[in-house]
Amino acid sequence: MTSTSTPAEPHRTPEIDEVFRRIGRNLLLFQHIEHLLKQLMASARIEGPLQSMQTNLDERRAKIHKQTLGQLAGQFVDDVLADAGERDGPENVDEAWFSFGISIQADSAFVEQHTAEMKAVVDARNDLIHHFLPRWSPASDDSTREALAYLDEQRARALPMRDRLLGFVNSVQSAAKAHAEFMTSPEGAREIELLWLRHSRLVLLLGEIAQKTPRADGWTVLASAGNLIRQRAPEELEQMHERYGHRTLKKLMLATELFDIEEEPTPGGGARTVYRINPRFELQIQPGQPTGPGTAVSGSS
Repeated sequence: MTSTSTPAEPHRTPEIDEVFRRIGRNLLLFQHIEHLLKQLMASARIEGPLQSMQTNLDERRAKIHKQTLGQLAGQFVDDVLADAGERDGPENVDEAWFSFGISIQADSAFVEQHTAEMKAVVDARNDLIHHFLPRWSPASDDSTREALAYLDEQRARALPMRDRLLGFVNSVQSAAKAHAEFMTSPEGAREIELLWLRHSRLVLLLGEIAQKTPRADGWTVLASAGNLIRQRAPEELEQMHERYGHRTLKKLMLATELFDIEEEPTPGGGARTVYRINPRFELQIQPGQPTGPGTAVSGSS
């Protein structure tokens, strides 16, 4: 195409109308690509207290809506296509904290290829928006033929990206639907409850005491552990029923399904409760976990 001054309203011919049609077609294609990226990015990374999750989601969607195609393309690689890994929650919280993320597994070669191809799409879109008109001379048949060929080639290069992102969106939507169905099922509700209890400060302290100060036989006296907890987290202990729905440490421990619990006789003829971490769960309770008013519960998909 030649670089000439283009009339604001060129004389209408079938060929010129076809150029206009293909311009509109390509613009809609680029908009579709941008829309798919916004769909993927809107809920790519969400975290916060459960009660403010919808607010956080609305704010993220509003922010994503204002971003350019180039910005979306870069964030998609950083947050979704390249696994950003686990994100740590805050150390001190007094309510359930959820973190949700979407990751599309891809090796470095694919990430590099996608990045280059996405950049080509962004450049093509910018070229059409900002530089096409000065190069097209509607009065020249040759220039019009070049314009038509340019627009067809541009579309052919952008279509695979549109189809790839559409496939990603369909996969994510299917996964999200399955995840939502699980989370609203009795099994899902039970898993959420277990996560909340297992990551509570009281349970983490019980696990830490069991790992650091067990008896020679591997068991820990629950009453002794309770005394230590009363010193280290008195408010948490006092609010145990209000926060977790259990009135005693023993009932809380049983609800987590993390511990082995037994009753053993005392020399005076009574009985006492002893506990230990079930070997299957030793790695889930580690010393040095956050010990503020609460601790974070995180999940990813």
